Amino acid sequence: MLSQEFQDYFGGVLEMVSKSVGSENYARTLGKKNYFRIKTGFYEDENPENIAKEIIFSVKESINESKVLNEAKGISEPVRKIVRQIINIVKNKNYGNYNLPEDVTDSNELEYDFDAESEKFGLSRSYGIPPFSIELKYDANSNMNEPYMVNAALMDDDETIGMVIIINPDRYPQLMYDLIADVNDLVVHEIEHIFQVNGLRPDDEVSNGDEDLSGPEYYMQSHEVPAELEGLRRIAKLRNQSIEQVMKEWFKRNKYAHQMEDDEVERVINYLLSKYKERYGTV
Repeated sequence: MLSQEFQDYFGGVLEMVSKSVGSENYARTLGKKNYFRIKTGFYEDENPENIAKEIIFSVKESINESKVLNEAKGISEPVRKIVRQIINIVKNKNYGNYNLPEDVTDSNELEYDFDAESEKFGLSRSYGIPPFSIELKYDANSNMNEPYMVNAALMDDDETIGMVIIINPDRYPQLMYDLIADVNDLVVHEIEHIFQVNGLRPDDEVSNGDEDLSGPEYYMQSHEVPAELEGLRRIAKLRNQSIEQVMKEWFKRNKYAHQMEDDEVERVINYLLSKYKERYGTV
């Protein structure tokens, strides 16, 4: 059984790490990964502040490494796999609740861990995506006006994406063209948030926990903008369209979700276009 002194030491290190990375969940993850380093520091009577600084420094280094990695190799292959699994469920009209990837693989894997998967097949490839799972709720409603409704969000555990898809069966299969685009967008969007909460993005792109905003202010938050741009950029690549066209079409078909007036939509699009140019150098 661990002594109270060690528990206090360990807790002190995690508290300092948590304040720096802005996430208690991620601090606990870092604590698990660095458990033996912290334990060694305790027995050698090292200052816990020095241990915390060492862990935080390694996180900052991984941010730069991950950024280069993602820019070089991208995450298209993992996203393509996930989207294909979701779309297959939609096409089969298997309404219900799903835990992915567990419910769509023979191996009963509980999470998407693409680096581990690469190692299993002897591939020297890393996507740098922290492991995560998806909870999908899929249903049908012939009475709704829209061809479909779809939404997703990163859940409180910071490692599960909750996704809801409701289709109007009377509009199937015509709805699939746009639905596939929006599922691609949402998967990329939420993976970007997973990067953020795991300390793999700059501090100014991490949520401060204020999720009560709505309208233009919601879409212009510093942690939402990178996720929005990554998702919309994937649609632009898939459809070979300009990013401006993709944005306009997205806000038009997702009016039920954002519920903004035309002038507010135009304001958000202009803002996102300016941020897109800053981030990628062109529109």
